[in-house]
Amino acid sequence: MRSFVAACLVTIVIAVAAAAILDQIVQKPAATAFSTSAVRL
Repeated sequence: MRSFVAACLVTIVIAVAAAAILDQIVQKPAATAFSTSAVRL
């Protein structure tokens, strides 16, 4: 039981860290992501 709770806590920590990394580093605003030399939003 103790190892199951530890595994759940580790999973939650990894999920929160991945969400923070994706939100700050990977994602871009739509105007930046979809702008080209021909079309700008």
